[in-house]
Amino acid sequence: MIEHINYSTLILIASLVFIVNLLGYHLLLKRKDSLKKKNDTGERFAAQTKPIWGGTVFFVSAISAIFCVLINGSLQYAAAESGILVNGQFIEIIALGFCCILAFTMGYIDDVKNFSPLFKLIFQLICSAILITTDVHIATSDNIFLNYALTVFWVVGIMNSINMLDNMDGISATTTLIILMGIFGIAFVENCFSDQIILLFIITSLIAFLFWNWHPAKMYMGDNGSQLLGIMLAYFSIKFVWNSAGDIKGFNYSQIIFIGMMFLVPLTDTTTVAVNRFLAGHSPFVGDRFHTTHCLVYKGLSIPQAVLLLDSITIIGTIATWYFITYYDALLSIPMAFILLAYMTIVFSVAYILNLLIRKENNLLNHKHE
Repeated sequence: MIEHINYSTLILIASLVFIVNLLGYHLLLKRKDSLKKKNDTGERFAAQTKPIWGGTVFFVSAISAIFCVLINGSLQYAAAESGILVNGQFIEIIALGFCCILAFTMGYIDDVKNFSPLFKLIFQLICSAILITTDVHIATSDNIFLNYALTVFWVVGIMNSINMLDNMDGISATTTLIILMGIFGIAFVENCFSDQIILLFIITSLIAFLFWNWHPAKMYMGDNGSQLLGIMLAYFSIKFVWNSAGDIKGFNYSQIIFIGMMFLVPLTDTTTVAVNRFLAGHSPFVGDRFHTTHCLVYKGLSIPQAVLLLDSITIIGTIATWYFITYYDALLSIPMAFILLAYMTIVFSVAYILNLLIRKENNLLNHKHE
């Protein structure tokens, strides 16, 4: 939609959005009627109730970016009467806007009312259906039904994964920030300017949010924020990571590895926690204090150290994914694929064993941290 944009324009946009977001968070924290959610499950270390305005600012940033991109594209099309405003791209961005509204609304209602997991699942399935209907779906196979099934699984999975990862100050925001910056790098190389603008708005919003979400946090993002970030990650990862190889013949294993590398932390945390909760006879959907972040702190790390360690894993995976997609046309040699698989297996195994050992230490069941 946007025909050309230079570095100075990107820097100016990022600076303006950053300042507006800082001001927005500052004003929201001063509200006496701040939206808050009581920490009933004890999933977080910080037990006190705090404002969850983070998602509200994310939502405003996302919708503002989408609106600006659509208006810009419409004006260019009206002026040039050319193919600058591609109909398919226009529909994709509108679909993203609807998904953002649904994800934010669902998360907001859940923050206020604490609905069942089924309530979330219904909205997540609707989001995945909207994306598939507007031709935004995983294309890693030549079997369209497999692609659709993977898309539904991915959208639902990543929205829940980012929500579950939001269990400690700074971890969900920094993980999402690193991944989106990597995707922005891919979009920048591929000259996808409209996607760059939307990503830039969310990235700067997250950076501003971390001023209040880094330990000790004064503000949380809430489910309204984590669900919104989840659909953003699902949408852009489908476009720039899952489908980075273009036309598919057969089954493309490279994209599976790229996704695993970039999303290694949230996928590892969600899988280990869900499996061990199930093996312990507990519901995978009921929060506790045995996430990967919690286990690292139980083993002696401070909260910032635990977050930075997991962020380092995300940085390694994101840089590797960006490098192979931009410089090797999203193709992996067999030896390199095995190396990356070995790396992911080691990280997953260490996290799983750590989680399992900590759960066996019964004295940590009532362990309290602030």
